[in-house]
Amino acid sequence: MIEELQRMIKESRKAKEWIGETKEQIRVVSHYDADGICSASIMVKTLLRWGKDFHLTFVKQLNEKVLESLAGEEHSLVIFLDMGSGQMEGIKEHLNSSRVIICDHHQPKGEPNENIVHINSVLIGIEDNISGSGVTYILSRTIDPKNIDLSQLAIIGAIGDSQIDAIGPDWGLSGLNREILKDAESHEKIKVSKGLRLWGRYTRPLYKSLSYSVDPYIPGITGSESASIQFLQELGIPVKKGEGWRTIADLSPEEQKKLADGIIKERVRADHENPEYIFGDVYELLDKEGEFRDANEFATMLNACGKMDKADLGVSLCLNGKDAFEKVKGILGNYRKEVGKGMSWFHSNIENPEIVKRKNGIYVLAGSNISEHLISNVISIINHSGVFPEKPLFGLADSEEGVKISARVSDSLVEKGVKLNEIMNEISEKLGGEGGGHMGAAAAVIPREKQDEFINMTEQILTNIGGEHGNEEQTKAERGEGGNERGEAREGSESGGEGREDSGEKVEGKGLVQYFGSSGVRSKTPRSDPDH
Repeated sequence: MIEELQRMIKESRKAKEWIGETKEQIRVVSHYDADGICSASIMVKTLLRWGKDFHLTFVKQLNEKVLESLAGEEHSLVIFLDMGSGQMEGIKEHLNSSRVIICDHHQPKGEPNENIVHINSVLIGIEDNISGSGVTYILSRTIDPKNIDLSQLAIIGAIGDSQIDAIGPDWGLSGLNREILKDAESHEKIKVSKGLRLWGRYTRPLYKSLSYSVDPYIPGITGSESASIQFLQELGIPVKKGEGWRTIADLSPEEQKKLADGIIKERVRADHENPEYIFGDVYELLDKEGEFRDANEFATMLNACGKMDKADLGVSLCLNGKDAFEKVKGILGNYRKEVGKGMSWFHSNIENPEIVKRKNGIYVLAGSNISEHLISNVISIINHSGVFPEKPLFGLADSEEGVKISARVSDSLVEKGVKLNEIMNEISEKLGGEGGGHMGAAAAVIPREKQDEFINMTEQILTNIGGEHGNEEQTKAERGEGGNERGEAREGSESGGEGREDSGEKVEGKGLVQYFGSSGVRSKTPRSDPDH
């Protein structure tokens, strides 16, 4: 991986040269989710430190309309963050008089020309274990090694992009993300420990942490606060301390073990896949307080800002802006309320025609009942809930451009050859839309009148890949069992195992100091290998 990463740094050096040569305002465009907000925050801080003038905009999708608007602005340098790789032809057509830098981790489509610097992990054989903010961080570190303090934002972005995924009992960040994590640890920005993968570690009442838990999903507990309280009482774990509610952080080691055993038993009783996968890395943000200390919750807050049209507030939150922490609490409350409404609509219609259960896939036809901005979150929750058998899951919601489609699939189906990014790209292109993403999580926008055709084409492709997925079992929905009615979800993407070797040498867990030098590193531990 070392050789591959050096190729990415080579492209980053060219991008640094272009930024350095630009005297006028630089145009920055980023995606509006947590990963995009972290990417933008890294770039904003990097440009501010360099004394560069810039104009930042967030968009939900880089389409022709956005590109036409940018072309009319006539900027000499445009930077795309967490997007752009799949719109290469449009960028070349509309921004042919501008220099363009792309920092992305999505599947590329098309070839760059001499006016485009394309920094993308996929191009060097790293298709997972780094987010868009991670790629942006590599550019930032190339610009100035002292930007190591921005590594924390790259980790939050990776978590927001669901880069933590099923890697057994060692659940946590891996691959290149782990190297960036080492930078954050060495700069005393993040502390890593092991624990239960439950949210609200420091501030949320314990029973709420259980009832909101989507991943891991707790059958019979997730989605019900009353069932969560009863569950804790049966385990002999007090829910209150004095007049206040206890949190996960208040539990003694013995109580944590008792709670873990109880959760595993519930998952075994429901025949849940990998019932013991409830532990993992806990990432504590050392320069934050209260509910903002947990990196998972911080990422959720950023997603809430983006989805509630307040991405600029997310940047202020990342950069410790004045009053940002207080303002975002209200945004998060509204976000959870809207996601909850979406889940309530889903459960109310689970046996109705709006939920299409086909041979190879499940299609949630939300229409205007779930916002196009939140359909991905709702689909992620449903995917984790185990309500349906193991099949690809598609959510379809009305959007300004037609129909927004958000798709999710399990790791096991990815291993069997289901690659959602390829499916969504192929079908949307044929239907006159746009699509892409990752193997386990992807999205598309198609014309509204093509919705039925999309379903039929998807079914045919899934049949060709490997036939029917999971219809051998009666669904939980058909048995009348419910799922999660409330909670949060992150935008998803596929993940691989730790220590993956794409080719060449294996990354050695020392952080990126071996590529950028030790500037800004607070660790007093000497480098053990002088060749690095």
